[in-house]
Amino acid sequence: MFRFVTLLIVSIVLAACGTTPTKPSTPSAPSSPSTPNAPAEVPPRPSPGQPPPNVLAAEVNWMKQLFEGTPVAIVAEDDGAMRVDVPLNFAFDDKATAPKPPLRAVMDKVAQTLARQPSAKVHIGTPGPAARATAMRNYLMGRGVVALRVVALNQPPSDTAVTLRVVPGPVAIDKLDDKALPPPTNAFPGNRPKS
Repeated sequence: MFRFVTLLIVSIVLAACGTTPTKPSTPSAPSSPSTPNAPAEVPPRPSPGQPPPNVLAAEVNWMKQLFEGTPVAIVAEDDGAMRVDVPLNFAFDDKATAPKPPLRAVMDKVAQTLARQPSAKVHIGTPGPAARATAMRNYLMGRGVVALRVVALNQPPSDTAVTLRVVPGPVAIDKLDDKALPPPTNAFPGNRPKS
């Protein structure tokens, strides 16, 4: 019953969004004509507590559709993160610390992504004075993002663009096998053998 309700809710949300998440394009191995009914390869499962590598794939597609035709670059990175680069001339005026409207529009959408991805964080990097990163952090906090989820990078990835990198956070552990845990050592210091 729980699976049915979950499936129903997911289908309603997808219908309301008007878009369906698509699988990220990956180069596929050529299929062998001699084994037409061979089972598809099963991707490796992530370690317990780690997100699957494509947890932000739908967010990347959504952002790409929103900012298509603009100089904003959205890229899905190998570790599952979503990187958004806004050219510096669209982000800040020369020597100013207040974000310009195009950067504020991007940060609004990043805040929406973080609202949908409760364990994700955003790493922000901007060339120029540190007050710019503070202004970006304050803007995101004004949009409902908790300050602990905004990490200012010491070195920006680029000298010509402001970078917002949404990093998926850990997910709940579904099943924990006690046998896989290491044995405790010195767990009870009062029970040490007397010498």
